[in-house]
Amino acid sequence: MKLFFVGNRPKVLERWNKLLVDWKPEVIRAADITTKLKDGNEILLVHISSVDAADSKLIFSFKAHNPSAIVIVCTDTPNESEGVEVLQLGANGYTNTYVTGSLLSEVVKTVLRGDIWAGPELLQKLLRRLLSSSSVTDSKVDTAESISIFEDLSSREQDVLAVLVTGASNKDIARELDITERTVKAHLSSIFQKTGASDRISLVLMASKTPVTA
Repeated sequence: MKLFFVGNRPKVLERWNKLLVDWKPEVIRAADITTKLKDGNEILLVHISSVDAADSKLIFSFKAHNPSAIVIVCTDTPNESEGVEVLQLGANGYTNTYVTGSLLSEVVKTVLRGDIWAGPELLQKLLRRLLSSSSVTDSKVDTAESISIFEDLSSREQDVLAVLVTGASNKDIARELDITERTVKAHLSSIFQKTGASDRISLVLMASKTPVTA
């Protein structure tokens, strides 16, 4: 797994490099991500507070076209509005630029497990906002098609999905269903493949359009 940094504040990049030196990180420009991030085994750590609007747009456009890419957004002044926006754009994590080294490492490890790092309150607010917004009813996924897709899931995969839509992490799902996190991740990979969902948020939106059957 390769770790890349994007940002325009040398001191921040230097600090990250020291904290995550074991990952052998590399600083790149936003314009280079399409050539550097090729095989889906990379993590992009973005200092959103120092990149301009054009670079930010480029980064999230890349993420939209490469959903398997892992993007962690760091900001000097975390706030709900920005957090919801970047997560909705596909970011796998949202955190403070100046978190401790141990916590920054935990952020990286968490997104590698397939979880979203954003704090439970922010994630729940994002899900509530998405589920109550027009983006649900305006989704390109047809309701009938969505129902058919979810019928293809195994009973255990449906169990995993039922817990996931509450905003639960892989660890929470494992605890609720009394299975291992590794098993949860395997089920989620299968669910993503069967439904065509690119990430947990899009999966939740698809599931929200599917009527619950007894």
